[in-house]
Amino acid sequence: MDVVRSTPSVSGSTIAFDPERSWSHLQIFAVGICFVLNMLDGMDILMMSYLAPAIAGYWNIGAAALGVVFSAALAGMMVGALALAPLADQFGRRPVILCSVGLMGVSMFGCGFAPDVTTLIVMRFVVGLGIGAILASMAAITSEYAPERHRTIAVALLQAGYPIGAMLAGLVVIAVLPGYGWRVLMSAAGIGTLLLLPFAFALLPESLEFLEKRQPRDALARINALRHRMGWSPLVGLSQIGERRSVKLSLLFNEGQWKQTLILWAAFFCCYMTLYFAIAWVPRLAIEAGLDRSQAIIAGTIYNLGAFVGGLALCWLLFRFETRRLVLFLMLGGAVSLVAFGVPMSVALTLFVAFCIGFTVQGGFNGLYPLVAAAYPAQVRSTGIGWCIGIGRSGAVTGPLVAGWLLAAQTPLYLVFLIFTVPLLATGLLVSLVGLRAPEPIIAQAVME
Repeated sequence: MDVVRSTPSVSGSTIAFDPERSWSHLQIFAVGICFVLNMLDGMDILMMSYLAPAIAGYWNIGAAALGVVFSAALAGMMVGALALAPLADQFGRRPVILCSVGLMGVSMFGCGFAPDVTTLIVMRFVVGLGIGAILASMAAITSEYAPERHRTIAVALLQAGYPIGAMLAGLVVIAVLPGYGWRVLMSAAGIGTLLLLPFAFALLPESLEFLEKRQPRDALARINALRHRMGWSPLVGLSQIGERRSVKLSLLFNEGQWKQTLILWAAFFCCYMTLYFAIAWVPRLAIEAGLDRSQAIIAGTIYNLGAFVGGLALCWLLFRFETRRLVLFLMLGGAVSLVAFGVPMSVALTLFVAFCIGFTVQGGFNGLYPLVAAAYPAQVRSTGIGWCIGIGRSGAVTGPLVAGWLLAAQTPLYLVFLIFTVPLLATGLLVSLVGLRAPEPIIAQAVME
């Protein structure tokens, strides 16, 4: 017998996900495949920062041009999040994720064969399109399939996959780049992404919230098939409150949500700006700080190790501290770490500060996703997350470009890092203004045994 907690309604009994329910195999697979996909996203995107010195030397390009290469994938992620991610609320999370993973793999593979910088920029833009399209859907599926008491932690843990992929990419670059070159590494990343596609096809379920709210053809049968795999009793019918109408951007501004939406957009923009400045330029700026090329790649890897540890620490800290205050504290720590990185110091201390930047900035950034997942109702969650990511990506594009211009203008290193502390401090202040919704149940008529 499927034990549920019910509440009365005009139309009859209603049932929600039981917050006390334990993890089923299907839920583990759903969250796990999203984690692995996010890990590969980190590998695909962050590999560029490790390969940047080799690419710059291969084509003899300067800091300003390198900033455009960095920003190409980020611009694609912005367009993907704004234009493609909302399709998940219209056609389903699963098909959008599968199509995007295929697009990412093919374009990443093609990067290894780019004949010139312009072609590489275009291919990196296409890689970004795929990644931008799936980030919101992965966060939504993770939020929906995780048991309620683990939901915030699961969404935060999902983001920890990104720096893991980036860290692994750094280790692979250190081992492979001298013997095989940057082209082989880029194509190999594309092949790895494509190899994951059949596993995603087999293991990734459709969102139950999407099926309940949008009610596409055979929605009830599909819901019951998923419920059967989780050992839950079947539903006898769907509710009459399905959201069959098109999901529009205006829904993010209805019912007084416009303030919430603008605050979240501004917070994501500011945080992305500094985050992707650090992601893109830490290895290159480590060289400026006195490290050789191998040590600079190690610095980038140490940064991502800090980002991974920061993501895990956030999962633990979310049990003990309120999310908004925690993000504010981490943003303050990130600002201090950035200032310290711009000061001349020993190699060991430079690596330690790189770790601290990753821990605080990435850890605080990961805390933004649980806030967004809790800020929007289910029927517009992918759209809400997608637009936050999309607006944020404009900050991600801006950050590396501004850094490239500053460095091309011979701006002192300490001043460059000081400038990028301002968006972090703004992020901390903005998240303190975010209001959170109560957990929203998935409503459906059920058999009460």
